[in-house]
Amino acid sequence: MKKFKYIVVAALGFASFGCESYVEGVNVNPNSFTDAPGELIIGQAGLASIILSESQPARFAGIFTDQFTGSDRQFIPLNSYEVIAGDFDDTWGNIYTAGLAQTKLVQQKASESGSRGLEGVSQIIEAWLIGEGAALFGDIPYSQALQPNEFPNPKYDAQADVLTAVQALLTSGIANVQAGSAVAMPMYSGAYSWAEVGHTLKARYYLIAKDYTNAATEAAQGISASTKTLSASHSATIGQQNLYYQFGVLERGGYLTVANSNLRKLLEGEKTRLLPTPGDAARAAKYFDGEELNYTATGYFAIDADFPLISWEENQLILAEALTRTGNEAGARTAFNSVRTTLAATYGGAFPATAATGTTLINQILEEKYCTLIGSFQVFHDVRRTDNAIGVPVKRSGTARIPQRFLYAQNEINTNTSFPGIVDLFSPTPVNN
Repeated sequence: MKKFKYIVVAALGFASFGCESYVEGVNVNPNSFTDAPGELIIGQAGLASIILSESQPARFAGIFTDQFTGSDRQFIPLNSYEVIAGDFDDTWGNIYTAGLAQTKLVQQKASESGSRGLEGVSQIIEAWLIGEGAALFGDIPYSQALQPNEFPNPKYDAQADVLTAVQALLTSGIANVQAGSAVAMPMYSGAYSWAEVGHTLKARYYLIAKDYTNAATEAAQGISASTKTLSASHSATIGQQNLYYQFGVLERGGYLTVANSNLRKLLEGEKTRLLPTPGDAARAAKYFDGEELNYTATGYFAIDADFPLISWEENQLILAEALTRTGNEAGARTAFNSVRTTLAATYGGAFPATAATGTTLINQILEEKYCTLIGSFQVFHDVRRTDNAIGVPVKRSGTARIPQRFLYAQNEINTNTSFPGIVDLFSPTPVNN
């Protein structure tokens, strides 16, 4: 991180991803960075959030939690958790260079112009990016990050402190989007409200920090309907396709499958669900095409299928778990069963309600989240936070647990003298110790 500066990024595949209005005119000479309005730069940060949530880190997390299987070439070692620091360079760079460098610049510009809506959106996206960074890596640079003149080797802040800072930033961001004007963000789809998205993110990071009281409070103010899910917008246009489709069909066919995966076994009935769910047959047909992800025109991973990033279903399942853990089981069942009702309407099958209590209810909620949030690394966060309460299989012989973190990036190891040292893949992050 030592060399990261405020720049207008048109890298990491953003131009090929689409949304040309966010890159057109940013650089006249690609070797000479120039300035750009905050309304353009915020699009770069938005695209960074999609790449973080729907590309390599999500594939890694899906393999680690046995939603997916690494089935060919470089992905075969991934299936037994064989990774190196260099595998995480892109994820680290996407969070910092492509994401936070842009949000900081947008906030500066928005503050100067009095654009509270733009400032708020940027704060929410920054909190999202750094919240995921802390959840995935543990202790990370934040308070001194992206200040190369003052802090050429930024210190590592404690994971808990970063998550606390994320909450404060989200609070400010919510206030600003409520007071400001709307900001066009065509890389996202859905009738989303940034204020509701912000509250769901607060609930997400309180959950990760195991603060269940605050998680419940925030989820109650979060995304209020399935139509308000914030999704990545995709189309069949070259460069704008679903990122799972791009990887699995256009780039690395056969690398990522669901052959023998735990998720496929649960949904196809080979493994018994904690709450029997006949509708899983229809859901499995939407998710899977044999041992492949379903990339067909009607599949979950179709070329033009929007991908949920921060969803109503996630919000309701956070609410359900947090309410259970804080003693409101009736409210928890209401939240959980609302998701089951929506799933029944979505897939056209039976998703019976639960009447469970206690640990059984918690585990049913966690398992439903595992099945519903396919391809999302929120599942990875849950499995680690709960010490694998739902029994996701460990795929590496001689290892007692799934990976507990992402490895610090090799580029960071090489450039930041404040790097605290190598941490083992199977060492829990501080909030999960």
